[in-house]
Amino acid sequence: MNPVAELVDRAATLLPEQGPLQAFVHHNTLHAFEHLPFADAVARAAEVFGTQPYLSEATFHGFLADGRITPADIAAVVAAEVPDDGEPVVPGGPTARRFHELRLGALVEVPRGAALRWLLDETDAVDVTDPRWARLLTAEPPTGAAGTPAVRPRDRVLTETGIDADLLTHPLLIRLTAAFLDQGVAYWPMPDREHGLFAAFRSLYAGPGAVLDPFLRGLPAFLRDRSDWTAEHAVEWALDELDVAWSDREAVVTATLLSLRGWAGMVRQFEHRPDRAPVDPHPARLVDFLAVQLVLDVFALRYVRADVEPEPLAQHHHGTLERAYEAYVLARRMDVDLPDHAHAATWLAVVDRCDDLERRRLLHLAYERRHRVGVLDGLIAHQNVVEPTGKPAFQAVFCLDEREESVRRHLEESCPEVETFGFAGFFGVAMNYQGLDDVRARPLCPVVVTPTHHVTERAVDDVVPGRRLRAGWTNLLSVGSRTLARGGLLSIAMGAAGLASLVGRCLFPRAAHRWEHRSGHGGPKTRLETDFSVPEMADIVGTVARTAGFHRDQSPLVLIIGHGSSSMNNPHESAHDCGATGGGRGGPNARAFAMMANDPRVREVLAERGIPIPDGTWFVGGYHNTCDDTMRYYDEDLVPESHGEPLRQAKDSIAHACVLAAHERCRRFESTPTDLALEDALAHAEEHAVDLGQPRPEYGHATNAVAIVGRRARTRGLYLDRRAFLASYDVAGDNDDALLTALLGAVGPVCAGINLEYYFSFVDPAGYGCGTKLPHNITGLLGVMDGHASDLRTGLPWQMVEIHEPVRLLLVVEAAPDRLNAILNGHAVLNRLVGNGWIQFVSWCPDTNAVHVFQDGSFQPYAPERTEFPVVTRSAQVYAGERDHLGCAHVLTGAEVPVPVAAR
Repeated sequence: MNPVAELVDRAATLLPEQGPLQAFVHHNTLHAFEHLPFADAVARAAEVFGTQPYLSEATFHGFLADGRITPADIAAVVAAEVPDDGEPVVPGGPTARRFHELRLGALVEVPRGAALRWLLDETDAVDVTDPRWARLLTAEPPTGAAGTPAVRPRDRVLTETGIDADLLTHPLLIRLTAAFLDQGVAYWPMPDREHGLFAAFRSLYAGPGAVLDPFLRGLPAFLRDRSDWTAEHAVEWALDELDVAWSDREAVVTATLLSLRGWAGMVRQFEHRPDRAPVDPHPARLVDFLAVQLVLDVFALRYVRADVEPEPLAQHHHGTLERAYEAYVLARRMDVDLPDHAHAATWLAVVDRCDDLERRRLLHLAYERRHRVGVLDGLIAHQNVVEPTGKPAFQAVFCLDEREESVRRHLEESCPEVETFGFAGFFGVAMNYQGLDDVRARPLCPVVVTPTHHVTERAVDDVVPGRRLRAGWTNLLSVGSRTLARGGLLSIAMGAAGLASLVGRCLFPRAAHRWEHRSGHGGPKTRLETDFSVPEMADIVGTVARTAGFHRDQSPLVLIIGHGSSSMNNPHESAHDCGATGGGRGGPNARAFAMMANDPRVREVLAERGIPIPDGTWFVGGYHNTCDDTMRYYDEDLVPESHGEPLRQAKDSIAHACVLAAHERCRRFESTPTDLALEDALAHAEEHAVDLGQPRPEYGHATNAVAIVGRRARTRGLYLDRRAFLASYDVAGDNDDALLTALLGAVGPVCAGINLEYYFSFVDPAGYGCGTKLPHNITGLLGVMDGHASDLRTGLPWQMVEIHEPVRLLLVVEAAPDRLNAILNGHAVLNRLVGNGWIQFVSWCPDTNAVHVFQDGSFQPYAPERTEFPVVTRSAQVYAGERDHLGCAHVLTGAEVPVPVAAR
């Protein structure tokens, strides 16, 4: 491999893996660091990206004051994490563990720089006559690196002159890359785009008439004289010109790409996943992007050095005042005497070992512990609940998504004769899907899967003139609006209509939406066409049936319900869709699965495999919109007449459950009154979905914290506050652990990816998330920028994560520890996630109520702290009047509540 290509490939591992907006799929933001333990990874990433590893210490102390973290949590974490020989750290002082407990419980604000100097000079915060202060000031300073050395040539010039060359190069590079990757927003395509970004750059700027910024003097001649250069050649030349030593080239290439990691990452996505392009996968190469960036860097740095008067930056003096101040305040609080310099140096070392990063790490563990204890205690206490008996009236298979937890719970409360299941929302149907209105097919499956099968939606009637007429009119308006003459005329002609629509959508969003879509449900009758073979379809249906276990007591009617989300003016709409379908909507997958399960040829193969589906059972595909809580069902005209009434009753039950779920979900919106009437819930949810000015149409996965893999009977009737992914696993039907291994291999990484993206976007909204929505602009149908030109913002906006609790996923599996150990040892990805602490892993024994938590490389027995939880007859009794996250409760439909609902 070319040396430059090797450098680029290694640097690319640190780039975001976020695809274009329409294929936004949740993933571990720090995927490149998964080989490290979680604590080491977040610390290392903070150094590389300049980001935050945990919440601030002040935030944790707010949780401590509110009871979200308890002193018992801190004591338990310190006992597990801090070695202690029982001796005081200094004579007369606390032991190591006691020091950490006291330090974690004390918020010491340490002013920096001039602020601390002012505090010492102008206040009596420090008794300068105290001998401890003098000894701490004169104690030996710690050894170690003085700081992070400059890596890029741009960094050295910035240090020398105070001028940032990126302010010259980045705006141009952003415009070039946005134009190159543009998916049809621009009317005029970039010249020579079919030959790659570097070729297009040369075509634009080699001509004599090119409009150049002052720092690019000489660029046209340079490009003309080197018209035969490849991007690799240009990179090598630029690194030589910038005087980058061979030993530094990997670091410089990496730092250069990371300086615009959003755009660099999108180029990499187009290079390796062209199938995720919204319209046209242009021939993108990351080495082209690097070549353009380095060539621009060469000209910018020449310009800065030659034409700009240098203004050296003032060097920051790193003194010992802050360190001494913190140690002095702690010595006073803990009543520690420091009679000589040796004791002072020892005390400083103790304080240094419990630095800001270590304190935040331990407080984070205490924060997670309180949540873990609440969930595990609730699961253990719930096991006295009586399982439903009798044949179910109908069965419903939902996506395992935590947003469906409330729908399933409310459905079971209002319709006790139903049986629900959870499975990954692509339902095993990995396909390239092209709907009737889609420009091109898109993959609907987990992002790690490359589908080889195609499913197409076809109209039953071949001729649909009305749709073609509307499509032609839409194309005419789209093209015409971007031309000079027609654009002006169309703006005048359509301005009044557009203004009326805008006013309506702002003032009367629900009414305007319904008026504009009043004929939207009269589409043509369609069917799915697929190239799956019968054995392949039998594999899909059989795997889902055996894993979830819905074939064991088959009801005459089985609903397969995918999900997605639709909202107005929301660039991150696909981030609310189904992660199992690669950021798409799972309705087509549910419809395809039902079609396969109803196929007599498939049932014949399944019967031969010992998975019989009775002739009297019918499957119906459905789609749940999690934003407005509406339902849609497919191919109802094919439902046998004998199943018509059962289907109607099932639809009524699910519709009622959606109303209840909307009512529960709306409590999280600050704009919703806490006493919202049940009959107003759907209207309120719909208004959030269609309001043009609504920045929070749906909170998506913002409550995710738990994943439970096991039988629904063990969690049915347990209030989990829409926080748990629920994957059904038929324990009795898996003799060789093959089903559980496959299930955990999917559930673990997918749910961890969702959980970790929310974690990082909350912990550092600017560094890992994309900040607030307010300044966002969509560019090229690719992503969002702040304003008219910024790096492509990756991660989630603050309005999606603001109610999130950043805890690592608690994965609870109904299996014995020895079985799970064997699965971990044979599954590298899952072993890495669990072993390195990216998720919390729990064994929940099927035959007993024993729980074991994976800690320090092994499963350790868990003893509950709490055995009593609130008992209610409806979920509304738990969440009524509440906005914050809630604990577990028993929802015993039809039971007598022995005690009033306790405070959470």
